Amino acid sequence: MVHASLSNSDRMKGLEKARKVRQKRSEIKNQLKKGETDLCMLFKDGEFFDDFISGMKVLSIISALPGNGRVSAMKVLEELNISPHKKIGGLGKKQKENFYKKFKIT
Repeated sequence: MVHASLSNSDRMKGLEKARKVRQKRSEIKNQLKKGETDLCMLFKDGEFFDDFISGMKVLSIISALPGNGRVSAMKVLEELNISPHKKIGGLGKKQKENFYKKFKIT
């Protein structure tokens, strides 16, 4: 496999972009945990969804909801037949329908 050589500035830009995405996802999980936002708001804005939410694991989003932890999130994933490794953007049509129905996302 041939690796494309990135210039140092391109590499730094990529690292900075990745850091910002991780920081934003952390903020999103904290806002969910504190009840400052909900899933409907996160899924409403298409560009925001594409930039930040679609790459998040379903498990981390469910476990960030108030009253949920990792164990209850795992039970929900099992109920919805979703792998704990699945990302929001990678859900199949039926999985997405069941997820939206379960969390009343319109």
